[in-house]
Amino acid sequence: MAEQARVASIDALEEFRTALLRYQNRATQSLDDVSGDVKQMREWITFDRRMHWQSEVKRRTRKLEQAEAELMSSKFSELKDDHSVQQLAVKKASRSLAEAEEKLRVTKRWARDFDAIVAPGTRQLDGMRERLSTSLPKSISAMGETIGLLRDYAEVRGVRRHDRDGPATTDEEGGEA
Repeated sequence: MAEQARVASIDALEEFRTALLRYQNRATQSLDDVSGDVKQMREWITFDRRMHWQSEVKRRTRKLEQAEAELMSSKFSELKDDHSVQQLAVKKASRSLAEAEEKLRVTKRWARDFDAIVAPGTRQLDGMRERLSTSLPKSISAMGETIGLLRDYAEVRGVRRHDRDGPATTDEEGGEA
């Protein structure tokens, strides 16, 4: 053979395999969490925020109408010549309504554009999920088989199993394993 693998500890390979399994579980859970967050954000923008701002536009429209009615009433009233308080209330209600209409417009735009903005990131997550569900399990399985073969080989050669911190083992002929 041109090249040989020099395995110092089969136990270290087993620990690495175990670490890969933990990584796979944690990474899959993280991807599930992110996917859930994206779905929740889409629903929040599409439904919750849209409904909120539609309701606010209606409420603030009624408030503006009320302020305008009070201004008209004060103008028709002969008791007051100063209508500045009512005019200020109309301006304030008008600005508040404009703000709500702008927020509703932005929310509708976000709802419309959400998938296009988020899609590049979710495609990357899908690629990672694919690797975690196909490639990594195959690698972990192959590593398990290799570890088994190495253990069998060590037993056939008469090599003592040793601790990871212990001295190097030797085979029965006195050479290093």
